[in-house]
Amino acid sequence: MKAKHIAVIALIAIATACSDDTLNIGNTLIAENDKLEVTAATYNAQSRTIIADSVLSRSNICYFGRIIDPETDAAVTSEFMTQFHILETIQLYSDDKIISREDGMAVADSCRIELYFNNPSTACDTLAPMKLRVYELSKPMDEAEVYYSNYDPIERGYIRTGGLTTDKMFSYSDQTIVGERKSSASDYSYSNYIYIPLNMPYTDREGVTYKNYGTYIIQQYQRHPEYFKNAYQFIHNVCPGFYFQILDGYGFYTQVPDMALRFYYTVNNNDSVFATNIALAGTEEVLQTTKIANDNEAIRQLAADNSCTYIKSPAGLFTEVTMPVDEIKAGHENDSLLAAKVSFMRINNKEQSKYSLGVPTNLLLLPKDSLYSFFEHKSLNDNKTTFYTTFSSSANAYTFNNISSLITAMYNRRRQGMQADSRWEENHPDWNKVVLVPVTLTTVAINSSTLTTDLAHDMSITSTKLAGGSNNANSPIEISVVYGQFKK
Repeated sequence: MKAKHIAVIALIAIATACSDDTLNIGNTLIAENDKLEVTAATYNAQSRTIIADSVLSRSNICYFGRIIDPETDAAVTSEFMTQFHILETIQLYSDDKIISREDGMAVADSCRIELYFNNPSTACDTLAPMKLRVYELSKPMDEAEVYYSNYDPIERGYIRTGGLTTDKMFSYSDQTIVGERKSSASDYSYSNYIYIPLNMPYTDREGVTYKNYGTYIIQQYQRHPEYFKNAYQFIHNVCPGFYFQILDGYGFYTQVPDMALRFYYTVNNNDSVFATNIALAGTEEVLQTTKIANDNEAIRQLAADNSCTYIKSPAGLFTEVTMPVDEIKAGHENDSLLAAKVSFMRINNKEQSKYSLGVPTNLLLLPKDSLYSFFEHKSLNDNKTTFYTTFSSSANAYTFNNISSLITAMYNRRRQGMQADSRWEENHPDWNKVVLVPVTLTTVAINSSTLTTDLAHDMSITSTKLAGGSNNANSPIEISVVYGQFKK
């Protein structure tokens, strides 16, 4: 019965947020011979900014662009590698039905890569001229390899020598694409995209030259249909993928949720002549990685500001918090920790501008010593030692309503470790530290509930200051706790 009563009390304690009424709960719900004494207390936590350096590049959406960060006056650049997915049901028309031909072989009329953009960061100029370069990869990305955001495919030998390379001038609101989409720089309600023509002659790894890259795809299909049975065969035998690099310009930074490798050809089928096309998608079914480049000196200067702490993405700054575990448990070693609530107050940006960076939407709180393994193992928050919350604009804060299980786990881990090794704490200096990390969530709706299916590092442009730091002039970071102890 006691375990059941504790669960009830914990839920009520969280709901009342450590109010004065909480202290009377034990008297009102539990039998006289089984009363629970409930007490509340508040403790301060310490925090500092830490540099992320790089984060795991595992996202179902790539990011692309370069802007000047208005907070640091330094450049932030995002580039990406992608493979292209081929459906197992793909079918091209037979060779004898394709009209366009050279040297007796079917050829593509044209070929291009399409990049579709989401709404850009607010710190963008949608008409700013940009220049990109597309490189053909020499080999597929390795599914067994862990790619971080500082991974440079050029330095790591992923670019094919003598392979397809082409440049493209563009802007987010590309006014040259007429009739295919709206071209209003102020209207973000449509799906914006640019396309990169691949119509120059293409020479494959065997030294064979084709009219264009689309022709290479068509003729590979005719010669080796086994290469098109699935995405693995296609990627390893036909098209390992491409790397998209920013060459010049500052103007936009945005998500690339969709992309396609599309080739067009003309068919004569049953005396009906028409143009058709095949589009191969770059999707989460195949590998995609985003490379982030920040100005390291600008990031270090922000991290050195001890009057606050920072949360900054992409791959920028996290906030580290030292939990007062010893203080919370001192004198309460045998008590149950029923609830522990902590809020991180945001410091408002005093300089408002249309180019101001957005505030991170979701923060993950996790133990510092699992900062990397959590994402590498594709973990989800368990609400025991890892938690996430959403920014509350009304409270101007990120609030974690009950992290009591985390504090208890930290205390027990240290206690058990010290029993086995007197130097355990010395060897585990981060045992009582957590990190606040900006994340993106992938969710699905099931009946009336929303289920999180994936957590990944936020690669968008966001930034905020939190009250904290060793020279904090704002309100301290407070952890409100509720204890329970059964009367003897």
